[in-house]
Amino acid sequence: MTPGVLNNAPRVPSGAKTVALTFDDGPGKSTDAIIKILRSFHVRATFFNVGAPMTDRGAQVREEQQDGFLLGDHSATHPFLPGLSTAQQQYQISNVINKQYRLTATIPCVFRPPYGSYNSTTQAIASAKNMSLWMWSDGGGDWKAQGSGSQHWINYIENAVIRTSYSQAHPVILLHNQPIAMPATVAALPTIIRSFLARHYQFVDLLGRSGPPNLCGVASAPTPQPAFNAFASGRTISSGSFIGSPNGEYRLTMKTNGNLALGFVNGRTLWSSGTENNPGATASVNSDGTLSVIGTGNDTLWTSPNAHSGAQFRFSNGGFLSFVSAGTTYWHSPSMASMLKGGDALHSGWFISSPNGRCRLFMMANGRLQLMAADNQVLWHNGVTGAANSSTDLQGDGNFITRRANGSHVWVTNTYGHKGATLTLTNTGLLVMANPDGSRFWVTQ
Repeated sequence: MTPGVLNNAPRVPSGAKTVALTFDDGPGKSTDAIIKILRSFHVRATFFNVGAPMTDRGAQVREEQQDGFLLGDHSATHPFLPGLSTAQQQYQISNVINKQYRLTATIPCVFRPPYGSYNSTTQAIASAKNMSLWMWSDGGGDWKAQGSGSQHWINYIENAVIRTSYSQAHPVILLHNQPIAMPATVAALPTIIRSFLARHYQFVDLLGRSGPPNLCGVASAPTPQPAFNAFASGRTISSGSFIGSPNGEYRLTMKTNGNLALGFVNGRTLWSSGTENNPGATASVNSDGTLSVIGTGNDTLWTSPNAHSGAQFRFSNGGFLSFVSAGTTYWHSPSMASMLKGGDALHSGWFISSPNGRCRLFMMANGRLQLMAADNQVLWHNGVTGAANSSTDLQGDGNFITRRANGSHVWVTNTYGHKGATLTLTNTGLLVMANPDGSRFWVTQ
């Protein structure tokens, strides 16, 4: 949460001009059309939803969240908040929080009061619920069209936004997504987006995230290459021994039963050769660039495909095996580790990756659990600092906990009661905790 009343788009490290598109009063009849346009331009936006229409349009709320857009709280019924009691304001704000959680397993962290009207009570409630209070710096007045799609209103909205934003380096644009159709807003939106792009603005949501909303960072950013240990031809892993990834998070173990297994240091297997029931077998790197499991009778029990002379065997941070020659990967294990299960932990310097390798959840040395995009954007973190030598573990009951070295908790999701839950890092840059049946109960925005 950023304290105070905010009305400037978040900055980005590059120092570029930024613009935040925000849509109030949804979800509505034009939500799908707005999302389609945002997708086509690969830009971020924030949707401030009202509780009443969320009841009938839950699928659209889920779509907004799953596409990577930020969801905000705009009250239950859109009243004039300063005219309400503390209890009534509590209800107006909590109603959207509860509905959003039931629909998406996320909680809003940004709040916009209806009509831009608030008092100290409003501020206190939003702060207590860890929500930043967001206004706007530039509005298109699109609500005045009252559902008309005439060229007059299209021009009016385009001019209102583009003209007034020329003097602003970090505008927050107010548009609407009312339950009624908003054809003029939909028609004006592409022109508004093109205008900002032509003036070299970077689109951000109100958390400061930029780039395509459903990707791990700007698409042009290269996929990070993790550090690796390289092994040349002739390297052997004897029965009962292992080699480790550079940060010690993963092991490639030649089991005494003959199975070559890649897994977390705690023992959970991510991949194996499937050669169990062959006690005493060993593994070796061959001159043709393959990895083989050899039985005690010198018979080949398993070998990696795509032989290529001179290929280098690599064991990477992230739990990834590969054979690479002259920059070309000729074989690799199924994927990097993208999931934690009950009992798995992240220690300082350890991480899991999205399946495409473009997002990583790091355990930092100061105790912060931090989700990083390929372009080094921080997409989410647990807010912890000053807790050196901490670790984060997913318990068997679904609780996700960061602990100091002495065992005390510094951060916890309080999501116990979900036996067998998993935590997955998706290609869209989300951390998702789900039950064994696939139902989600905790998701990052």
